[in-house]
Amino acid sequence: MGVETVLLVGIVAFLTSALTAILGFGGGIVLLAVLVAFVDPLVAIPLHAAIQVVSNGTRTIVRRRDVDWSIVWRFSLLLLPAGALTLSIARDAPAAALQVAIASGILTATWLPHWFDRPLPPPRAAGWIGLGGVAGALNPVVGATGAMVAPFFRSATRDRLGFVGTFAASQVAGHAAKLVLFGSLGLLPASQAPAAVAGIVGVVVGTWLGSRILDRMPERRFERIYLVAITAVAVWLVADALV
Repeated sequence: MGVETVLLVGIVAFLTSALTAILGFGGGIVLLAVLVAFVDPLVAIPLHAAIQVVSNGTRTIVRRRDVDWSIVWRFSLLLLPAGALTLSIARDAPAAALQVAIASGILTATWLPHWFDRPLPPPRAAGWIGLGGVAGALNPVVGATGAMVAPFFRSATRDRLGFVGTFAASQVAGHAAKLVLFGSLGLLPASQAPAAVAGIVGVVVGTWLGSRILDRMPERRFERIYLVAITAVAVWLVADALV
């Protein structure tokens, strides 16, 4: 990986982390798309996970008073064992079909409550465990599943700050599980260390900037931007799968 690519990773990590610090999700998918354009997907996924652990970890620290830890630990319970079950099919899974299914789930969970003027009911205790299991199983295959589960976190948290903090903490666990799984296969090459360092620096700075913007953003404006952004992510997933 050349110097230009390492710098690009750092810049994209900064921009996407700032976006995620504001909205709580979305930047990880963009970052993964950039990484896949330059390295093999089975290398891009653990590299992306390493950067995202720091990105979400920084955001969790910033929002630690807003995190609902009862949600986080339940969601995290099955991430690793579920991922271990699907790791062997990561090379052969129909990624395009999975992306379309994930996008459909995103759009349904996001817009049906608005169309029927009823909020998405937050999962109960067992529901969070099951949701974590689904996300864990998909993690090794599609690399980034945050947008799929984001609507459930949004429905279960009291405001934008609670959503961003709780979701970030859960994503730390998700990306850490991927590092363990891909590390067990020897897919954490030292040659990607410069890109990982550049990405980590970028996400720390981006999180700081995005968090300052979020602090000043009214709740209603956040909700509008959230709906537009999560819809855009779902549309992008479908378009990418069909190309």
